[in-house]
Amino acid sequence: MYHLLGKQVRVHLYSKDAIAVGVIQGRVADVAKRVEVAPGMKKDLALVVDIEIPDSQSETYTSSSGTENEGWFAIQDLQVIDDETLPGWFNN
Repeated sequence: MYHLLGKQVRVHLYSKDAIAVGVIQGRVADVAKRVEVAPGMKKDLALVVDIEIPDSQSETYTSSSGTENEGWFAIQDLQVIDDETLPGWFNN
């Protein structure tokens, strides 16, 4: 998990109904292991900062907590984009 620190990543965003709604990009600044995100559900999370929205007119990303250009995301939804040495689509 800590190998993600400082990496440029693409985050695949999903609705509450598990429907893909878009993609953002940024840099991993922190990670947290086994965070309870719902009763009885724990996930490993990454804090992504310096978020950009590719191919969008919007210049800022705002998280559900109102924070601009940063947010916590499930590591399973990340794709490392600056490390060509790792094979596969999802490189974590």
